Amino acid sequence: MCRPEVVLPVDGAVPFLELRGSRHPCITKTFFGDDFIPNDVFIGCSGEESESQASCVLVTGPNMGGKSTLMRQCGLMVILAQLGCYVPAESFRLTPVDRVFTRLGASDRIMAGESTFFVELSETASILHHGTSHSLVLLDELGRGTATYDGTAIASAVVKELAENIQCRTLFSTHYHSLVEDYSHCTAVRLGHMACMVENECEDPSQETITFLYKFITGACPKSYGFNAARLANIPEEVIQTGHKKAKEFERITVSLRVFKELCSYAEDLKADASTFTALVKTITEL
Repeated sequence: MCRPEVVLPVDGAVPFLELRGSRHPCITKTFFGDDFIPNDVFIGCSGEESESQASCVLVTGPNMGGKSTLMRQCGLMVILAQLGCYVPAESFRLTPVDRVFTRLGASDRIMAGESTFFVELSETASILHHGTSHSLVLLDELGRGTATYDGTAIASAVVKELAENIQCRTLFSTHYHSLVEDYSHCTAVRLGHMACMVENECEDPSQETITFLYKFITGACPKSYGFNAARLANIPEEVIQTGHKKAKEFERITVSLRVFKELCSYAEDLKADASTFTALVKTITEL
């Protein structure tokens, strides 16, 4: 346990949150005891692995890898700190937080005629209307209640608003990897993921062995490993195999579209280089 240090912001100072070796207070005492894996969270300040001082952190990682737990413990730590409590961490420094906004889990208000996705958007709207640069925002998988393209577009627009306009401290978890690609070079956004170890990675998902490390590190996770979660949930093997084949088909289509888009973007320049143009056309044909 440590005594949090609340740092009063001076003029022009960027709000920050520096959490080292933190553990979830409830889960530590209830389920795991001393086996809970501690994590560091840096928002608005540079950490040991990254010099980025971005206010928004995009969190990726495998299903069941600990993303939601990390976000919840971060919010709970802030509340405990500003209540004057000691917190389960090696050290905790932060500037004051005016409000903690959350959009976690999935639920509807069926008696009010509000769908799950509508409730998600209502909670998000509250964040965008009332959040300030001193707020803490925890957004967990925004956009999953609608079509992939709609969900990705809405999530991307919300990240842009939070990171570039409101500039509040944000943890935004997502499985939209195209969203991660879009913001991989944005200085206002930092990438982080819950680490895992994959053994026997191959075309057959039933042969993969995934070990969750529950460690939050820098960078993006390449996959969400949804078929591993399906196997753990006892989805029939033939259904998993069929789904995996369809996933590979979707992946090939996505790659083909990306290459075709690049080809169209540089068509004028490639006309002068016939060999490069021919090579790209051949690549598209093979895909």
